Amino acid sequence: MADFLKPDLCILGAGALGTALAIKARTHGLSVVLVRLPRDAENDPTGGRLRRQAVAASAERAHLMRSAGMLGFANTEPKLSFRVIGERAASIAEAAAPRDSDARLAALGVDVRTGDALFTDRQTLRCGEAAIRARHYALAMGGQPVVPPLPGLDAVSYFTPDTIGDATRKLSHLVVIGGTPEAFELAQTYRRLGSSVTLVPQGGLLPGFDPELVALLLRQLREEGIAILDDAEVASVVPRGQGTGIVLRRSGGEDNLDVSHILLAMGRRPDLDGPLLEAAKLVRDRDQPDRLALGANGQTSNRRITALGGTSGHEAPQVETRQVSLLVQRLLGRGRGRLDPLAVPLVVATQPALAQFGLLDPGKARRPKTVLRSNLAESDARRADGTAQGVAKLVVEADGTIIAAGIIGSGAADLAAMLALASARGLRLDALGDLALSPTAGTAVLLELAEQFANNRPAAGWRGKLPLSRRR
Repeated sequence: MADFLKPDLCILGAGALGTALAIKARTHGLSVVLVRLPRDAENDPTGGRLRRQAVAASAERAHLMRSAGMLGFANTEPKLSFRVIGERAASIAEAAAPRDSDARLAALGVDVRTGDALFTDRQTLRCGEAAIRARHYALAMGGQPVVPPLPGLDAVSYFTPDTIGDATRKLSHLVVIGGTPEAFELAQTYRRLGSSVTLVPQGGLLPGFDPELVALLLRQLREEGIAILDDAEVASVVPRGQGTGIVLRRSGGEDNLDVSHILLAMGRRPDLDGPLLEAAKLVRDRDQPDRLALGANGQTSNRRITALGGTSGHEAPQVETRQVSLLVQRLLGRGRGRLDPLAVPLVVATQPALAQFGLLDPGKARRPKTVLRSNLAESDARRADGTAQGVAKLVVEADGTIIAAGIIGSGAADLAAMLALASARGLRLDALGDLALSPTAGTAVLLELAEQFANNRPAAGWRGKLPLSRRR
């Protein structure tokens, strides 16, 4: 007899996001069915993200060896073994796999199902021999790397962020096509591993980031030897006997580029399995038919179904974490929170790192705003440890309420996360100025920004008259 299941939550997709949601929901006492889909491994970027992070760590060590002279050591050109670097990265990704195993999930009380999955109507999912009618469904099916329709691309081999970790030898000349954070991160990684790298930010140059901070990042990456062609776009790809030709369209006409390898890093598109979701009758976005029409928290046109992560068009892991919390709170009847993408920090994990939340352009604000700045190159502690570069920008209202922040420099992601949390909790900048931070900590820049705000803020009411009264 077929199983008939009625869980609180049924999750489609058992990648890192689906597994994290299942565990969090079970922790709060919800009954959960997790459905493994055939393309989970392919559409889950987490394993690839761990591998890229491990390769980036090797690249950073190589860069430190080349630039050790600034700290009193001899600059040394490292001898790299791409086979060892790749094996180490693969082993780190494999070590994380047991945390998402069926045995561990079952021990936590998650009912893991495999088999052909298909919605039979707007409320019922069939998976193998089981019929599932959940109180709510979560689509965590991920997405696939965007492959642009470039003439000639289908005739050559290319990497995506998910597959470039498979490279086991030096890439003599890598062209990175895309303007996403992944494109910049991987361009720097492979430049530090000895490759010649050309970056063509096809589709936009870090959309959503402050232009001033982006310009500082571009300058740093160019100083490392990355050719960034921000005035060009790829028109076509030309297969050749040796290497590959890239035809560029520039303001002055066409140009040609000879490369050995291609990396496509233009983001991901949701993987919306047509047959799986057909009976659920989910409405597509009118302007982007390859995406679902969604509410602020990923709600689809079917009130029982929510899209998360890559399925909702959000790729950043920090956004996925927020989506998981909001959905669990909603299922528990405790939360009416709303996902505000501007309130979640955007991060480019280069060196220096770039992080931002909110709108840094005060001209678009309804009420007057103050922009505070700190030049991280003037920090004694950062000069001592050799990371004296970057800028911190903070936008506050007249009472010190934090509206937006942008940081480029060492520790930018952690600092932006602290400021985003303070903004969400309503903490004002003067309160952050009371933090007991070590002067050598990267977050000590908060104390300087708070002091700037206090010095520029006129004292109001009797507090402003008190010093004069004392003098009298």
